[in-house]
Parts: sequence; structure tokens; C-alpha cells
Amino acid sequence: MAHDGQQIRIAVAEDEPDVRSTFVKILELLGHKVVCAVGNGEELVEQCIQQEVDVAFVDLDMPIIDGLAAAEIISEKGIPVILVSGHPDARQVVLEQEPVVARITKPARTEDLQRAIQTAIASKSRAT
Repeated sequence: MAHDGQQIRIAVAEDEPDVRSTFVKILELLGHKVVCAVGNGEELVEQCIQQEVDVAFVDLDMPIIDGLAAAEIISEKGIPVILVSGHPDARQVVLEQEPVVARITKPARTEDLQRAIQTAIASKSRAT
């Protein structure tokens, strides 16, 4: 699922290494390019400043800068954020008030990821 003939460049922020590597594998199998996979919100923000990122998958609970704080910073750069959480209370995050275009609960299914990416890319083309 390329975007204008190019692979969608994705940043992944997830503090659990196993979950993070699984995420990267699934996204790459879907044909996307994972440009960075980091363990905390601060690294995510740094990576999103340094390189071109189309969509960011951000875990809600992370050290240093949590998912929502990181989402706020990178969404200001025009990068749509997909929030990922294993928390039951993640459903209470109100999307309209947060800089988040989609939300996925763990364990995420491949089709959930793909749908969220399409939503994110659509939101980005609406914004420009």
C-alpha cells in the first residue's frame, strides 16, 4: 500500500522490545518502511525531527516522554499519530482533543494497523 508510489515511512515508539520488533515486522510485511523504532518518547521526537516520517505509531505508556506528550510534539510537525495501548482506559482518550488520528489496542491485528495507517494518510492529505 504505497502512498504516491512511495513506501509509507513509519516511526514506531514502543518501550517493550519484543512488542516493538513484532510491530516492525508486521509493518514491513505490509510493505511499509519503518524509518525508526525507539523505546521512548524523547527518542521518537528526535527521530521525527531528523528524518522524513509519514506516520508515527506511539505507545501510550513510555519512559521520559509519554505517548500523548510525544504525540503533541510530533503532530505539530504535521506527522499523524496512531496511539497504541494495552490499557483498558486508553479508550477514554478523546481523539478530538488529542493530536491522535487513530487508536489501536494491543494486541493489534494486522488489519487494524493497515486501517489506522490509511486513516492517518487520509488525515494528512486533508490537512495539506
